[in-house]
Amino acid sequence: METKELLKRANGGILRGAQANLARKLGIGESSVSRWLDGKAKPSEQYVLAISRLVGCSPADVLSAFGIKEKSDEFAPLSSVQGAPLTPNNTVTLPILADVPAGMPEYSERDVEQFVDFPRFLFPGADYVIRCIGDSLEPNIRKGDYCVIRKMKEPLDGRPMFVRTENGVCMKIVKKTRDGVRLVSLNPKYKPFVPSELEIFGLIIGYWSRTDREVWG
Repeated sequence: METKELLKRANGGILRGAQANLARKLGIGESSVSRWLDGKAKPSEQYVLAISRLVGCSPADVLSAFGIKEKSDEFAPLSSVQGAPLTPNNTVTLPILADVPAGMPEYSERDVEQFVDFPRFLFPGADYVIRCIGDSLEPNIRKGDYCVIRKMKEPLDGRPMFVRTENGVCMKIVKKTRDGVRLVSLNPKYKPFVPSELEIFGLIIGYWSRTDREVWG
């Protein structure tokens, strides 16, 4: 992956201001990102993993974008990363919504089940957490699983997104076509379709199983 493509992906497809926006989402100074881009420093494994989640690519692609020739298998699974103790400077507090608010994309305090702290690098740019709607994304994401959402209005090709169509609110894979946008399910029992109405609420940047709920409780 080229550097410009990585920056655009991290900034909703726009190159202008992407470097500063990436730094903000990672919770670091823009000078650090600039040094990575200039080859004067290398991002740590923590930030490589964070960027790969943010832009939807492999750690190897992130390394390639920064001109680093290392193999992706040199990275341990995310679960094995040794993190620093959580502090106000390296955490983000996200609301877990009890259900889909009637006024989406807005929600109020009444819609919040609870707040939970996450390491900032784990879900960069996240805005809120909501339960998965329906079974369109099975077997990857099951109904009732907790999905981490980054607010976004533009459709991203090939990415799972939280949207509203003429049929209501749903979670689908977005596919861009010559004629517009087609919504695709991972579950084979649902056929792709082109919505006559479409409003994008956000990008699904992470999730965890509903059976792991007690971990965050």
